[in-house]
Amino acid sequence: MAGKKAATRGKGKAKTSSGRNAVPEVYQQMLAEALPTQSDIPERPLKKRRTGLRNAPSVAVGPAKSSDLDDEDDEEEAEFEDVLEARNQDGEEASEFESLPKAQQTAYRDSDSESGQSDPEWEGVDIDTLPQDNEPSGDLELTLKPRTTAQLQKATPRRKGVSKAEKVLRLEAHKMHVLCLLAHLDRRNAWCNDEEVKRSLKPLLDKKMLTFLKPRSDLPQFGRTESLKRGLEQVSVMWRTKFSIMARGTRRALWADDEKDVQNYQLPEDAETSFEKSGFRVAATTLKGSRDLGAQLYCALLRSAGVETRLVCSLQPLSFNAGGPPMPRSAAPMAKPISSENSDEGEPVDIQGPDSPFGNTSGSSKPGLPLNPRRRLGHPNAAAYLMPEISTPARVPPKPKRKVIHESPYPVLWVEVFDEAHQKWFPVDPLVTESIAKPRAFEPPSNDCENSMSYVIAFEEEGCARDVTKRYTKAYNAKTIKTRVESTPGGGRWWRRTMRNYARGWMSDADQIEDTELATAEAREPMPKNIADFKDHPTYALERHLRRNEVLVRTQAIGRVAAGRDLGTPGGKKMENVYRRRDVKVARSADAWYRLGRDVKMDEQPVKTVAPKARPGDEGNADEEDERAGTNLYTEEQTELYVSPPIVNGRVPKNSFRNLDIFVPSMVPKGGVHIPDDEASRAARILGIDYSDALTGFEFRGRHGTAVLKGIVVAAEYREAVEAVIDGFHDEQTRVEEQMRSHTALRMWKQLLVSLRIKERVDGYEVEGEEPDVVPQDDDDSGMDTDEYVDDGGGGFLID
Repeated sequence: MAGKKAATRGKGKAKTSSGRNAVPEVYQQMLAEALPTQSDIPERPLKKRRTGLRNAPSVAVGPAKSSDLDDEDDEEEAEFEDVLEARNQDGEEASEFESLPKAQQTAYRDSDSESGQSDPEWEGVDIDTLPQDNEPSGDLELTLKPRTTAQLQKATPRRKGVSKAEKVLRLEAHKMHVLCLLAHLDRRNAWCNDEEVKRSLKPLLDKKMLTFLKPRSDLPQFGRTESLKRGLEQVSVMWRTKFSIMARGTRRALWADDEKDVQNYQLPEDAETSFEKSGFRVAATTLKGSRDLGAQLYCALLRSAGVETRLVCSLQPLSFNAGGPPMPRSAAPMAKPISSENSDEGEPVDIQGPDSPFGNTSGSSKPGLPLNPRRRLGHPNAAAYLMPEISTPARVPPKPKRKVIHESPYPVLWVEVFDEAHQKWFPVDPLVTESIAKPRAFEPPSNDCENSMSYVIAFEEEGCARDVTKRYTKAYNAKTIKTRVESTPGGGRWWRRTMRNYARGWMSDADQIEDTELATAEAREPMPKNIADFKDHPTYALERHLRRNEVLVRTQAIGRVAAGRDLGTPGGKKMENVYRRRDVKVARSADAWYRLGRDVKMDEQPVKTVAPKARPGDEGNADEEDERAGTNLYTEEQTELYVSPPIVNGRVPKNSFRNLDIFVPSMVPKGGVHIPDDEASRAARILGIDYSDALTGFEFRGRHGTAVLKGIVVAAEYREAVEAVIDGFHDEQTRVEEQMRSHTALRMWKQLLVSLRIKERVDGYEVEGEEPDVVPQDDDDSGMDTDEYVDDGGGGFLID
């Protein structure tokens, strides 16, 4: 019955189609058997028809997709039971919804789940179905066009910003690392003075070298310097031929992005392993090691010849600044294979080796070896073939290739030699740069991940050290100082205190000459060529880098620097004026100057007005104009010293809070004195004199400040009286504390005596069945317990 209904429905639709061949009855019956009956399909409201691809059997359209679309939008669900009827090659039947207007439809793949279920050959193509006015509703037209929208590239992962707590942690780690590196370098410098090491290295110097290294005193100044340099050149050539670099030296310390990289980090196989003095002595005899060890032994070699030599090191501490190259990721440690000693099974037999009973089973036959048995398979006389007994020729194992050590082309350790003729130190590097007296050849570039120059420390033979970084850097004020601890608040004082531990204790003539040389090198530093180096520069400044409370008092530029491209200018570059740092002054508000003991002069105009800072709840009102007035700033030249009202007839002036502002000592009124003692107000009340509490500052907790009162202000003539009463308070407090200690000691003695009496009473009880304890007495003290012994009160001395 269902088949008839379906066939009848199919015939009715075929009659209504104009200009098309009727569907044969055989196909109608087949469709009727395949499709469900109308009674099985629940009644559903009429909806827009979803058009599909025509004559495209590769694109599957089924009820599974319609169920997914039902969840998204029921109004756009299609009647998929009529799709097959619309795809006949001989002629498509008219739909029962052909009277409805046909709308444009476009299919997009926005989700990954849809694109994963579709045919991969249709990816990246938009399928648009455009209607035709003169075409029947049953016909479908497919339009394919390439996607024109730009593909979104996968965003590269950006490094996380450094928080304030992490900045503090990095700075503390940087300081600790610097201290450890200084201690390590001090120890290595002491090893270079070892007599056993010097005895091992001194035979490498011949008589000619020693003659040049110790020039005669009768030679002129230039001749002695050239003799020393010639001797150093000969020693350096000899050292390069004798010493072999077999290990990796010190490299730059880097921060790890992930903690697992530090846990899984392992030293390279070619890393230096000479960490003890015994290994240092062995390296002095074998002349093998890292290039850092070679520089240390070279220092010991020159010291053995009597040449005054420094051991110089470019410290490689962890940087405290954000950014920079990260530590390379290390792979997770692989599981170690089970060795044959621990396993129960024997070692596997190599059946493909040349000595195996099966011969060489590899694909190629080598001369001098028997033929491969696989090559003889299929030969008619293979069974009669006899394997000749040929002994395998002995082969010399090839020498293992030496692994190339990739390091920075700039050294970490080198030496400095003292030129007695000119009273100067000049560097010598025999292994890496192979240079003499060329200090500019030691600074690595900023993009070198293996080496970074921030601290260059030179240790002399006596153990004292000096900071000689300015000699080797080209832009100390512009670049190098930003990587040192001096660029942080209080860092300069910390570094001076650290280097004071390695100071000689007195300044020699050579030290004074060296300080002058370093200061001259710093003064000759040229103007930076990029914008970033001008920030916080001690000599030059740009207007864009001025802080909120900084102003330019002189607008006369001393130079210009390129600040980008500008097509409107003739040269095509945008230039920006450069000013001197001394022309930049700090400006403060009137209240800030008052806290420093200064007052703004009359009729002074502010040099700058800054906008108020945004409050925490003003983010949402960014579009609205801030109606709060700005803050006027003044320079120090626009202020004068604040003078408080004087004290007259012992009366101290007070403000509305009944105290007096004493932020700095100059704010004490004329004729008065500040007594910073907590008991001063009590003493003044006892004496009955007028006084005022001294407000010395504010203690801020969050955004709220609490006044800090310390001491009082009284007239100068009452100072001695107030101080005398305060001393009496202190004496009384001392007496009370002493009395309390005495009472505590007596209470403890009383407790001890009561405890002893209780113990004596308990020990005196007799228990039945137990004998009383008899205390043995010595023979020497037996006479003291008798009645004949009389204590005459001599205390151990005889009384006349």
